[in-house]
Amino acid sequence: MSRSSRLVLPSPPSPQRRQLLQRGAAVSATAMLGGMPLFASGQSQVKLAFMYPVGVSGDINRLVSTMIAGFNAAHSDIQVEAIYAGSYDNTEQKVMTALGVGDPPATWLPINSMLRTFLDMGALEDVTALAKADDVFQDFLPGFLGTCMSDDKLYGLPFQCSTPVLYFNKAAFEKAGLKAAPTTWPELEAAAKALTVRQGNTVQQWGLTIGGGWHDWIFESFVRQNGLVFWNKEGVKFDAPESLDAMEFWLRMAQNKLMPTASTWESSANDFMAGRTAMLYHSTGSMTNILKSSSFPVGVAPMPKGKMNGSTMGGGPILIAKKQPDAHKRAAWTFARWMTNTNNQAQWCIDTGYLAARKSSWETPVLKAHVAKVPASRTAFVTAEVAGAFLQVPGYHKVREYLKSAIDRTLIGEVKPDAALREANAKSNLEIQRLARRRS
Repeated sequence: MSRSSRLVLPSPPSPQRRQLLQRGAAVSATAMLGGMPLFASGQSQVKLAFMYPVGVSGDINRLVSTMIAGFNAAHSDIQVEAIYAGSYDNTEQKVMTALGVGDPPATWLPINSMLRTFLDMGALEDVTALAKADDVFQDFLPGFLGTCMSDDKLYGLPFQCSTPVLYFNKAAFEKAGLKAAPTTWPELEAAAKALTVRQGNTVQQWGLTIGGGWHDWIFESFVRQNGLVFWNKEGVKFDAPESLDAMEFWLRMAQNKLMPTASTWESSANDFMAGRTAMLYHSTGSMTNILKSSSFPVGVAPMPKGKMNGSTMGGGPILIAKKQPDAHKRAAWTFARWMTNTNNQAQWCIDTGYLAARKSSWETPVLKAHVAKVPASRTAFVTAEVAGAFLQVPGYHKVREYLKSAIDRTLIGEVKPDAALREANAKSNLEIQRLARRRS
């Protein structure tokens, strides 16, 4: 999956978009009737649109569609329309466009970094009271739940939870005489050197690939391993010494041709499965596909640590639109609650590699059996326990683009790492301040 962070202008309504607008008119009529449910086929039935992305390799779209079909079959009073919107960025842009014309989907799944942006748009329903009346705060893992929270209020339920992990080719390790996965940055660099295979000046097998497209997510994890969270809702510190140290570490490996200077998210996973790279930083959400599709035995290890362990939560929550009738909010909560229930989260973890967000899911017989068979499926918990939310700042798309550009330009040798990070930092904070002035 290749993800673009470029902002795009709204395009003319597609047939699907026209259907959404028609649905919006029906919702408006419903609101005039005091929030009574819509009617279909002579029965009271609330109709909801759920917009979602696919962020990793594998058959995620089919799995989500199957889950939604199961929900609809079990709930005669609610009908959810699954709207696959492409990548995370595509999904978020479509939701923002719909919000701009007053016709958002009832519920949607963004990257957790978009929480601040949607809150600033006044788009999200506060579900704290509903969660407290349920088992949400008791059963969901706190780190995952934290990606949906701001100022002690909850705005969604974690569904698609991930962290970066290190995949490694066990056959390549054995051939290179390596006994175990690296656990520290120096060990990572030494392993990458031992695993890199060259023929003359041509690299036939990279020692390491850091999945492009989402390398800023992985970079944040490296900075956290240096003891710094380089953002808050008021600004960023991309040019801090902890960030520069992480960038210089990446640059040294690229300059020594231990890892490629550029890749895409999808191509990096394909390169690993084809044996063109021996180690790969990628999402735990790709685990099931990578384990099944590789022709060699695959190991999965927690992220090697820097000064400390640290990681960044990926994936996203199911959010509920604020501007819709109460009946639709209740139905959307029922849907979000069902998609994230104990059994569904357990099966989602097995089918995809995404981490089950509930403690109770890990105690189900089916997930216990899976972990016994595939111990790697629990590997990411070592980093998930020390992980935090991913870059939740105003203007996330632009800010992320500035950081990605700094990383890309540094790795190809176009600019020095300190200059690249200073530029990204200055541009990002100007954008965040601009949005703050607009809000006030």
